[in-house]
Parts: sequence; C-alpha cells; structure tokens
Amino acid sequence: MKMLLITSLAFIIGTLLFRLFIVLVVEKGKYEKRLKHYIEWEVVKKRERREEEKRNSPIKSLAKAIEAALNLSKNEYLLVQSGVKLSLGELFISRVIIVILILLMGNYYEMHFLFVAIISVIGFYLPIAYVKRRRRIRLLLASNQLGEALGIIANAMRAGFSFMQALKMVAEEMDDPLGPEFLKAIQEINYGLSYEEAFQNLQERLPEKELEIVLNTLIVQRKTGGNMAYLLETMQNVIFDRARIKGEIRTLTAQGRFSSVIITILPIALAVYIRLVNPEYFQTLFSHPVGWAMVIYGAFSIIVGWLFIKKIVHIEV
Repeated sequence: MKMLLITSLAFIIGTLLFRLFIVLVVEKGKYEKRLKHYIEWEVVKKRERREEEKRNSPIKSLAKAIEAALNLSKNEYLLVQSGVKLSLGELFISRVIIVILILLMGNYYEMHFLFVAIISVIGFYLPIAYVKRRRRIRLLLASNQLGEALGIIANAMRAGFSFMQALKMVAEEMDDPLGPEFLKAIQEINYGLSYEEAFQNLQERLPEKELEIVLNTLIVQRKTGGNMAYLLETMQNVIFDRARIKGEIRTLTAQGRFSSVIITILPIALAVYIRLVNPEYFQTLFSHPVGWAMVIYGAFSIIVGWLFIKKIVHIEV
C-alpha cells in the first residue's frame, strides 16, 4: 500500500515536472519564435514605409512642409468634397507656380506692372476656382444619382434585405460619387460608429441639400419605425420631379449664363489682343489718369454686370 502511494506521488510529481518543462522550454520557444516573426514583420513593414517615404517625390515632401507651416486646412473639406486627388500643400504649390509663370511672361513681354499684378491675383485663385468647379459638378452628379440610389434601397428592402445590405448594394452598384461615399459610410458603421455619425460624415463629404434631407429622413425613420420602402419611393418621385424642373430651368436660362461668360471674357481678351498686336497704343491707357479711371471703371462694370446676370439666372427650386 505504501509502495503504491509512493509510486502514485512519483508519477504525479513527474507529470507536473514534465508539464512544467514543456511550458518553460517548448512553449516558450514557440512563443519566442512567433514573437520574433512578428517583430521581424514589423521591422519589414517599417523598412517598407521608410522606402516608400524615400520614393516620395520632393514635391510631396515640400507640399507637406508648406501644408504644416501655412495651416492650409481651410481648403481640406473643399478638396474632399471635390474629389480632386491633391494634398493641401500640392494645391498651394500649384497656385504659386501659376503666379511665377505669369510674372515671367509679364516680364518677357514687358507688360505693365498693374496689369501683371491683376492677372497674377486671378492666376493665384484659378486652382481654387477649378477645385470649386469640380466640387459643384460632383455635387450635381450626386444629386442626379440620388433618385436611382433610393430606388435600389427601396427595392432591396421590399425583397427582404436588411437596411445595411441595401446600403451595400448602393455602394457596389453606383458609380462615383455616391457609390464610394456610401461604401465609406458602411465601413465607418462596421468600425463602430453609429448611423447618425456615419451619415453626418457623409453629409460633410457630400454637402448636397437633397442628400441631407434623405439622410435625416432615414435617421428619423429608423428611430420611429414605419414602412421605409414606401417612404423611399415617395422621396424618389419627389427627387425625380425636382431634377426634371431643374433641367427645364437650366435650359431656359442657358442664354443668360452664356451672356455672362461673354461679357466677362470679351473685354479681357480684347485687351490682351491689343497689347500683343500694338503695345504702344495699349500702353497709353496706363500712362494717363483718364486711362487709369477707364480701366478701374471698366473692371468694376464687368464685375457688377457678371454679378447681376448671375443673380437673375439663379432660380431656386
């Protein structure tokens, strides 16, 4: 009996010691091997990041430095909403390059300093005007896509899909801008944001009035309940009617908008043509006080006329 007890204790102690050996030696070796592999992977990733930073062009490095120094964040949302693939620093560098080119051309053609200064100011804001135009086109495209997107969501929900699955169908089937933006919203929801926060971010990326109304309606509908498919179809019909009316108004006001472009560009184009053809005749305009008064009055008249026509042809729907 005593021998059996000693044998049992020896077996238990031996088993525990063997288990301890396995844990301390074998398992630790596996753990260190996995940890070493992970650390090596992190080293590789850091090396790749350093190589990628080295591959970056000097213009990108300069753009980041300018972006940090001049606090160009005021144009950040403008770039996001326009879909232009530029950083804030690259946008600023493009503006500076345009000004330098205008100054060089003005010096080469011996243009008057005031004329070159005015053209330089216009050139400095040309990239911003281009980005704003891209933003306006992108928002208009999103407004045109919204009716189709609502139809996809309504049909998907009638077929038994969940709300998230319906949003995913929009993200997969719609082109830019609505498709990628809905995909970003879905990813934010999957990462833990609420529907309200994700839709708010979507509104900031696409600040279009009709989209804002639709998203706010979806948020309220999810909280209160009801027949969402019927509501979406109703909003789809309203949006299609608004788009039709906007198209008719745009057609009727096309002549006025074209006139605003003509009366704005024609005097400037004529001045540039006379300056290139007959510089001495054009220089008289800037060598006499009456000429300065005519230039100032003409520029003021062009701006006022453009604003008046813009106001007349702008009709809210």
